Amino acid sequence: MEGRLKSLLFFGTFLIIVAVIPKTDSRVLHQYILITNLKLNWTEAQSYCRAEYDDLATIYNEEEVDAIHNMAVNWTTSFWIGLYGDVNTWKWSLVGEQFYAGLDPDYRQREENGPDNAESDEYCVSMTEKGFWKDNSCTIEMPLICFNDGGDDHYVLVVDDKSWFDAQNFCRQHHTDLVSVRSPAENLELKRRLQEGIGVQEAWIGLHRVPWKWSDGSSSFFRKWLAYEPSNDNNTQACVTMQDGGWDDWNCSSRFNFLCLEMTEVTPAPIPEPATIGTDVQRRIVIKMKLLTNIDLTDPTNQLKLLQQFEASIIDRQVFTGITLLSLSVRAETQPTERDEGGEEMKKKLN
Repeated sequence: MEGRLKSLLFFGTFLIIVAVIPKTDSRVLHQYILITNLKLNWTEAQSYCRAEYDDLATIYNEEEVDAIHNMAVNWTTSFWIGLYGDVNTWKWSLVGEQFYAGLDPDYRQREENGPDNAESDEYCVSMTEKGFWKDNSCTIEMPLICFNDGGDDHYVLVVDDKSWFDAQNFCRQHHTDLVSVRSPAENLELKRRLQEGIGVQEAWIGLHRVPWKWSDGSSSFFRKWLAYEPSNDNNTQACVTMQDGGWDDWNCSSRFNFLCLEMTEVTPAPIPEPATIGTDVQRRIVIKMKLLTNIDLTDPTNQLKLLQQFEASIIDRQVFTGITLLSLSVRAETQPTERDEGGEEMKKKLN
């Protein structure tokens, strides 16, 4: 079955687009493979791509979105990519083993049915006056609880409303960090502080998570969501598809075609060391060409346009890497006439 499947793939059930992305002293060749004859859930698609290629696709920029969209322009249905929401990546803002010695960094006191990640926008955690934790949008402003490692009282309730990130910055500047809750005893103490705080019903604590991750562990922060997405309908949508160049979140058990990624590292030929040792040397290349045009190339505006077009052309064709075109020098030459040697031939070509 496996051999037959590969045979089917070879004869046209997938499409390939290649994008080259610079990476330090080498290049990584990205090959995107759209599998169109299989529909799998996200986990199955991930396993397939890892077995046959490298992984489900990671997408790094707008240019790659456009290239993939152009590749699949006749493919009208959604397909999986490697982005997913991992609801189990919760971590504390306060880092350091000494703060958790003899305590449980994985202690949780969630409210019932939490976390729910409503509207796919709840990545930060607060504590209510009843002592339960709930996930919220990190942009909501509310009071906060700081941890003060150097003081007699380790817990500082700040009643000024702040977003989670502003709360984190405040606690790090004025105390140690947002508070970590590491045991039922600590949770009970913080609950008491909230109930004693005048008008404080809820406050930020230090628990938070990364909202979206790539299957291959890439740190790409590029996103291309469709309008009103991600929506996390019914709190069940944690995996991402692409369609018509835009991204949408779906239930991971849904079955779609999928986009795999294969990466090949290509190391360019080494550049010879410059003759001058111990000094910074810039290599300059002078390119001369003759142009036959009715455009006034003595006009600085036309010169700039020509320079930009030339630079874009050689970069796009990867003639050189790491280049900057510095200037354009134009010298007018006498145009050939019919009486000039070669003028008649040139006239015929132009006509």
